[in-house]
Amino acid sequence: MRAQIHEGQIAGPYKPVPETGWRHGLYAVTRINVGLSKKEAHWNDLRRRLKVNLRGKYVIAVMQSKGGVNKTSTTVLLGAALAKYRDEKIVAIDANPANGNLARRIDEPSTMSWRGLNSDQNLRDYSDFREYLGKDNHSGLEVLGSDKGRKPMTGADLITAWSKLQVQYPIAIVDCGNQLDDDLTHALLEHVRVDSIVVPSTTRLDGAQGAADTLNWLLESGYPHLVREAVVIVSNINKVNASAQVKQLHADFERTVRSVHTIDFDPHLSDAVPIEFDRLQPETALHYIEAAASLADGFARATDRDPAARQQRVIGPPAGQPPRPPTQGGGYPGSWGEPNNGQWGTRQ
Repeated sequence: MRAQIHEGQIAGPYKPVPETGWRHGLYAVTRINVGLSKKEAHWNDLRRRLKVNLRGKYVIAVMQSKGGVNKTSTTVLLGAALAKYRDEKIVAIDANPANGNLARRIDEPSTMSWRGLNSDQNLRDYSDFREYLGKDNHSGLEVLGSDKGRKPMTGADLITAWSKLQVQYPIAIVDCGNQLDDDLTHALLEHVRVDSIVVPSTTRLDGAQGAADTLNWLLESGYPHLVREAVVIVSNINKVNASAQVKQLHADFERTVRSVHTIDFDPHLSDAVPIEFDRLQPETALHYIEAAASLADGFARATDRDPAARQQRVIGPPAGQPPRPPTQGGGYPGSWGEPNNGQWGTRQ
């Protein structure tokens, strides 16, 4: 009877070669491989997650019912992290009806806006789209800015813009306004079909309550799947230590959403200037990259993975009909893992 010998029985497991630090120096001189440090192993894992394959299109919405919670900065930094480490085009869209300033947070803003893009009937090549979009030259993130005219963006305008952009851009990250129950948000959720939600929060009570209100609104409006897949970003933008009540809210988030990431105060983000990823504090940059990796984890888990359906989405309401509001959801799990009214901050 012949023995069955497999390669795994005679060859040890592969040990990655260190590329940084004293471990790399030791290997370069002696060829002794002591393995990766925890820091380098974590970094390699982040890069692997960020580069995961995506079939079709993916739309991320950055939503919060309160202003002043770093929503626009979060949009730029998550989009920049994805653009920096993925080999594909990524667009950030300013969908704030109150003339948002997303385009001002990159170093090469465009003088054009969504209005010009929507009216152009000759968009074919990538260069045609570039005329309307600004670009962050440090990461490659492209930005479709708001229009400063008298008429703000509507839900129909957003639907039209994404129907054009998706031809060239597989990933979009949308900077939303503060009004959740409006035409733009309904169009984004119902017809553009958001895949994942980012909810900015802060270490202040009003910022954390705004995040809770946003998640509760999504639950009540029939989008529990988006709450389960949500990424919460907690920013200490005011140099305020979180109170016990705020910490409890954030702990409740961790039991419900996909991930919660905490960002310490960073002076670069306190200035209303174009954001440069390389000017962030190292820990700040790492935490945003970790948050972007959490978003990328959802690429393979998107609900509709049929490439025929996802490769080129047919979006928008039937001809001549406005976007309809989201349907009201029924029962859903309570915030603390047990049936209740589903509201954060209501536990007795």
